[in-house]
Amino acid sequence: MAESKVAHGSETQASRRAPTPSGRSQRGLDWLNFFVADVETAFGPFVSVYLAQNGWGQGTIGTVLTVNSAVALAVQTPAGAMVDWTRRKRLVVAACLALIAGGSLLIGFFPVYLPVMAGEFMHGVTGGAVRTALAAIGLGLVGHRAYHTRVGRNHRYMSFGNAATAAGMGALGYLVSPGAPFLAAAGLCVPAFVALSLIDGGEIDYARARGAAGRKEPGAARWHELARNRPLLTFAGCLFLFQFANASMLPLASERLAADYQHVSELVTAAFVVVPQLVTALIAAWIARKADERGRKWLLLAAFLALLARAVLFALAFGPWFLVAVQVLGGLTAAVIGILAPLIVADLTKRTGRYNFSLGAVSMIAGIGATVSTTAMGMLAQHLGFTAGFIGLALVAAIGLGAVWLLMPETVDAAREED
Repeated sequence: MAESKVAHGSETQASRRAPTPSGRSQRGLDWLNFFVADVETAFGPFVSVYLAQNGWGQGTIGTVLTVNSAVALAVQTPAGAMVDWTRRKRLVVAACLALIAGGSLLIGFFPVYLPVMAGEFMHGVTGGAVRTALAAIGLGLVGHRAYHTRVGRNHRYMSFGNAATAAGMGALGYLVSPGAPFLAAAGLCVPAFVALSLIDGGEIDYARARGAAGRKEPGAARWHELARNRPLLTFAGCLFLFQFANASMLPLASERLAADYQHVSELVTAAFVVVPQLVTALIAAWIARKADERGRKWLLLAAFLALLARAVLFALAFGPWFLVAVQVLGGLTAAVIGILAPLIVADLTKRTGRYNFSLGAVSMIAGIGATVSTTAMGMLAQHLGFTAGFIGLALVAAIGLGAVWLLMPETVDAAREED
């Protein structure tokens, strides 16, 4: 799986030519995104249900889920640095798939503490590397100017994978056994490996894949250069606020649903997951195109505005299917942020050679926002009620909207320069 090793002198010259990846590599990356979303879905809500049915207490379940989240956060930034450094981007993805398969089998066959803890640890390690490696492969294949299209395709296939697998694994868990989704996740790693093999390693330009195309010096930017990148720090802060407002919204809505509408809670909860994924898949290509044609900032403002409206509408809670309709806004925000995050980081780190490190660091900061949110807003809702929790989320979204409006610059001009 070794990608082509190009000398530094010819590397810069090659990186300035318009990349022409083969259709086979493009389709391989499409389906790789689809199946990666598939195999990761098992580690979502299915874990809690499966462990609870095996007699685990809520506190113990929370412990292993916390380990997964903590490990994923801890490895985000070093994993990005590793992806920048290595020429074997596909090998990183292959290692992640092997870890996911191994973790899935451990949990599926041995639902006791140590194997489950090991499986969650293995999945947490991949959470910090696989998405960054997929972004790097896409940038290395198509270059900066066409990256918006590639990111849109990535997100569309991920969303279809999430929606299809959430429904399929739910049916497996109900009809076969609670552990079946984890065995299915391990099995789905096989077509993921096949999709990975379709990508031609020689088409992944090493300089482009780490955001170093056109850089005069052969090495990467120094760390202190990134620390002085004010727009990048501003964007990281905005994503922190976004995830703080977003991460607790669906859990709070699900808890209110279970408390107020028990007769339809399972059906509506499934719709909570599937509806935004379908919306995201349908609009991803349009979002990516508009991000290139009209810029990034207006879409970022629209995402925060939709997040604010979603929190207010959840606070009103007119009925269970009204809550499902509100989730359309969740699909909109997921598409915009999922597409803009790699694009804006690529804009702001172009020619630094630190794209994947920066993307990992920004993702870590966003993940911290999500972690703080679930704890803080859960306590607020517990003491003051669900409406107060949603109002708190709306206030955070409003602060984020103001921060984007006042502090965040437009970054699209960098994407329109030559690769």
